[in-house]
Amino acid sequence: MREVPFSIPVSGVIRIDGDEVTITVNRADTTVFLGPEVRLGGRISLESGKTMFDIILETAQEIVKRKEVNRFTASEVYHEALEKYPELKRGSFMSRIIACTPSHSSYKHYTSNRDYFSYIGPGLYELNERYKAEEAPKKERNLFNS
Repeated sequence: MREVPFSIPVSGVIRIDGDEVTITVNRADTTVFLGPEVRLGGRISLESGKTMFDIILETAQEIVKRKEVNRFTASEVYHEALEKYPELKRGSFMSRIIACTPSHSSYKHYTSNRDYFSYIGPGLYELNERYKAEEAPKKERNLFNS
């Protein structure tokens, strides 16, 4: 096989319209959109004054309230939080759950000093009493008027 180098002069036009660039060379068009860049990885952006620990606690409270049982897995908390914050990293999230669980054997490696959860067993946690969400008082049922 043999290669022969050559060059051909071409002319073209570049049109810029907002965040859209169209390049025309001879009769071929190429369009490029210059919209906001979506970066995967890196830091997630939360509302002002909100931390990952706040997300973890709020999500666990929602799960306990919905299930009406104070028992959940770290995976449940992660997957539910992922619906609101799709850019969450699993490893970072799970390590922060451990950092909120003084009864977990790996808690000693963290300096968060949070005590949201109690460790029940492999992957199982419960919300400590003082962090349970307030419930509306249940109506008393009148047996004579039902």
